[in-house]
Amino acid sequence: MKIMEDKITLVTEINEKINTFYDKAYGEKHILHNLKHTKWQFRDNPYYKGTNFSLVIIEDNKEIKAHLGFIPIELNILDNSVLAIWHVSFYTLEKFRGRKLGTKMIQISNTYGELSMVLSGSEGTKKIYTNIDGKDLGLLNRHIRILNKGNIEKYGNIKIDIKNDSIKPAKVGKFERIQKINSKYEQFWEKIKKRYPITVNRTKEYLKWRYLEHPIIDYHFMEFLMNNELKGFAVIRFEDNNKEVKAARMVDLICEKIHDVDILNHIISYCNKKVDFIDFFCTGNFYEKGLKHTDFFNNNVKGLKIPTVFNPIDFNRRQDINFFYSNNSKNQYDIDLNNMNNWYLVKSDSDQDRAN
Repeated sequence: MKIMEDKITLVTEINEKINTFYDKAYGEKHILHNLKHTKWQFRDNPYYKGTNFSLVIIEDNKEIKAHLGFIPIELNILDNSVLAIWHVSFYTLEKFRGRKLGTKMIQISNTYGELSMVLSGSEGTKKIYTNIDGKDLGLLNRHIRILNKGNIEKYGNIKIDIKNDSIKPAKVGKFERIQKINSKYEQFWEKIKKRYPITVNRTKEYLKWRYLEHPIIDYHFMEFLMNNELKGFAVIRFEDNNKEVKAARMVDLICEKIHDVDILNHIISYCNKKVDFIDFFCTGNFYEKGLKHTDFFNNNVKGLKIPTVFNPIDFNRRQDINFFYSNNSKNQYDIDLNNMNNWYLVKSDSDQDRAN
């Protein structure tokens, strides 16, 4: 009997074989079955220079055994550009586990970045990262601003102990939705990126790909202006298709520190009457004072059961997002990569904010 040999390769086309794997691994309704999404995330990314999809598979003639997606990005580390990748959609069929297929796929994908990273990694992924000298830096903070306490208490069967959910008027500056990046954005980003020691390099091309030209999600890209000068931006996704609890996900926020409270007040006013709460996943303490001043609370501390999944709504689904990274190049940087507070990551990083 001839033994079929495994082949490890990048995906060249989304065909019946890979869709069969997706059925087995994730089910028929998973977003990876949506070709618009797959092309956008794994082929049209401005930081990916390959011609195939940024999807690694291990297969034989009969079936695909394991699958790993990677999303190349550019990190800004103390004003230096560093190529890195997000690992996503990491799955080995159960009957093939224990053969180190995941490690093989990680090794291939890691050639595309000096650093590799994971958000919401499984215990299996953590084990592989540990074996390649990766680090688990813990959880992103989940900051929440309640707008309609009664509705969340009703459907979540919880008691929310907060002083008030009143709205302070947003009096400073102008806050408006845009469809085209500000003509002076490069000057703004060149100045403001120094606030965040390690973060994704938010070039015009990246912002257009990630938000403004997303093929499925309708992001609200909001500019904050003072005297017609760009001082910050926020990106909001509304989860409002269910009849129970509606949310505004603040998936990105960049702002001059002096205007943190101003832009947060505008965000609250913009979302009020539309949703029951706002949430904001992020690392670091960059907005700690502004968030506290505008009545956000850190739910990692409070521990309330407030949903993260909305279609359908689920109050019991995992609410936290962890973060692993690996320094594949072993390069030395003039900053401690192991200090979570040096990183500024948000929910739109990796594949954490994706279409349902």
